[in-house]
Amino acid sequence: MTNSGAVTLDLDTTIGLIFIGFLFTGFLFGVTTAQSGWYFRHYPTDRPILRILVATIWILDAVHLGLYLATMTIYLVKKEAASFGREPLPWTSNVQLLCNACAIGLIHSFYASRIWTLSREKLLLVVMAAFIMSTWVFAIVLFFKTIMTDAVAEYVPFDIAMSAMTASTDVLLCGALVILLSRSRTGTVGANRLINKLMLFTVNTGLLTSVYAILAVVMVLVSPMTSFFVMFYYIGARLYSVSLLATLNSRASLRMEAERMGERSLPDIQITTPESSTPSGSGSSSRQHEFVVSMECHTPSTFDDGISVDGSRVYCDGHRCYMLPPDVELGTYHMPPGNGGCRT
Repeated sequence: MTNSGAVTLDLDTTIGLIFIGFLFTGFLFGVTTAQSGWYFRHYPTDRPILRILVATIWILDAVHLGLYLATMTIYLVKKEAASFGREPLPWTSNVQLLCNACAIGLIHSFYASRIWTLSREKLLLVVMAAFIMSTWVFAIVLFFKTIMTDAVAEYVPFDIAMSAMTASTDVLLCGALVILLSRSRTGTVGANRLINKLMLFTVNTGLLTSVYAILAVVMVLVSPMTSFFVMFYYIGARLYSVSLLATLNSRASLRMEAERMGERSLPDIQITTPESSTPSGSGSSSRQHEFVVSMECHTPSTFDDGISVDGSRVYCDGHRCYMLPPDVELGTYHMPPGNGGCRT
């Protein structure tokens, strides 16, 4: 693009959009800081490599935000916004690309390592490594291109390539993890519920990053002379950090969920049958049984048919199970108030 064409750039759709991205980036950095504090407080015994990863991601986010602030100062405080598109980008803006590329590459590598641990498929590992390295290479090329030229149109194709590879890598990693989890189904109710929850969590955490990466590609194709793609790219880069820390911080709750669900569809049930007799002096005596059910609530289950236990039948409804004598039909027997239920 020529210099005369650069004058026609609208500051509202260039510097204005970059400023909006700065505001959202600052907010997401606050979220990342809170998540990092939670991680170091609640996972003090994590492997050193994970703790180093979290610290590195936070530092990269902090450096990126500082560079972003410096870029905004150059354009807004020093009033150099009018030269946007006619002169090379400030070095602070160029280094932001490197910070984002490093953070995204590390986070992609973390997810790839988890997938490798689950699958042990060498071909999949090679494909993931190729996608991650391609994203990094395009980011480096774009970095040098922004240094050597002041024409936005000259480095737009490299921006398209980098954004497209980032989105493709997101889809590849998320899809591979979901497929591996779906193959891990064991047939037990508790395990399947936990796997479904993990799959939903994987899709939710990977969805926003993929959407923003795709939006960056679309915007740079549809409107390359504006800064829509810059805004989506910078916001999406911070969402990677939020996604990583959400994954790490959710392990405790998912582990408790796994322990609560267990692997058996019917928990162990302890039954006591206190006896009461008719008052003395009556001609005949009969026993009236009150069935008090006490159970550990590991796996909530519902059974349509009765399950035989020592000649009696067990019926479960949600978190509560009832034991009926063999001669009592379901629907004709009423549990005494206050008896039965889960022991928590």
